[in-house]
Amino acid sequence: MAIKKRLSHEEEKEQCDRDYFDHNLSDLSGLKKILFETIDIIEKSGIPYALIGGVAVKSMGRPRITHDIDLFVTPDDAERILEILEEKGFTSQKRDPFWLFKAWKENILVDLIFRSSGDIYFDEEVQSHVRRTLYLGKHVNAISPEDFLVIKAAAHQEHNPHHWHDALAVLKQGYIDWEYLLKRARHAPRRVLSLLIYGQSNDIAVPNDIIKKLYQSVFESQSYVSETLIHPYRVTQKEVHPVHESPVYTKGRIMEALTSDERIAEHDIKVYVNNNDIVTKGEVFSEDQRNAINQVIHEIAPKHDLRNQIVVRVIKGPEGSEAIR
Repeated sequence: MAIKKRLSHEEEKEQCDRDYFDHNLSDLSGLKKILFETIDIIEKSGIPYALIGGVAVKSMGRPRITHDIDLFVTPDDAERILEILEEKGFTSQKRDPFWLFKAWKENILVDLIFRSSGDIYFDEEVQSHVRRTLYLGKHVNAISPEDFLVIKAAAHQEHNPHHWHDALAVLKQGYIDWEYLLKRARHAPRRVLSLLIYGQSNDIAVPNDIIKKLYQSVFESQSYVSETLIHPYRVTQKEVHPVHESPVYTKGRIMEALTSDERIAEHDIKVYVNNNDIVTKGEVFSEDQRNAINQVIHEIAPKHDLRNQIVVRVIKGPEGSEAIR
């Protein structure tokens, strides 16, 4: 997968203008048509998918305007879907090789998302919980309420507060598999914990024991987690690693290993992966942490060339301070 190229000023302006148009489209009469056309194309191709954006939340009971179509797919399937849509008259763009492709027909945007905030992928666990739901008279695949909550909590930012309120609306419906939500919350545990507490403050019926378990899993002993965590990208001794694994999956396994390794315990390390190279950036507090990062990555991707650009942060006392002897 190619590294994202830097845009010129004109290209960046054109992209911003297009994004503004796509997300403020006033004529939405064709959205239903393009939505069902896209889904028919994908389903006839036998490719797994799930709706995760505004259409998904409307199918879960929150009425709000949506200007585009958001589909969650695997990184490998995103390429295939883009090719198939092009054959059916869609125009397309590989907007970001690490998480997003786009396709358009009749000015309706279809986002193909293959990595969400929190390094969440459309993996087997997510796929196994996809729900077949009725939307405007047609059955479609929608992401599970639990995965929807985690994705929306992780994606929430100041400039897109609708993510937070979409999650609260789904939480309010009450059809939640709480144990599965606890398991999936590992991708954004503090965000999900914040969401559940905030939901309770709005008189949404969130069980106290779920908040307690999640709090304990974040701040206390891991023994409080009800079942062993599943690491979908971690290769066990019995598994055979594919020869040509997508860089997106390699990065997913590396990020999961770095954040769960007790020697490192840093969540702000950036990892960039292509077919041949791995580059790491960020800061740690010791050379031992930096060396542990090397070891973890070499174990997961021994054939890649690693460029470790991690900086060891040296904390010094204030100028003029004296050491206590």
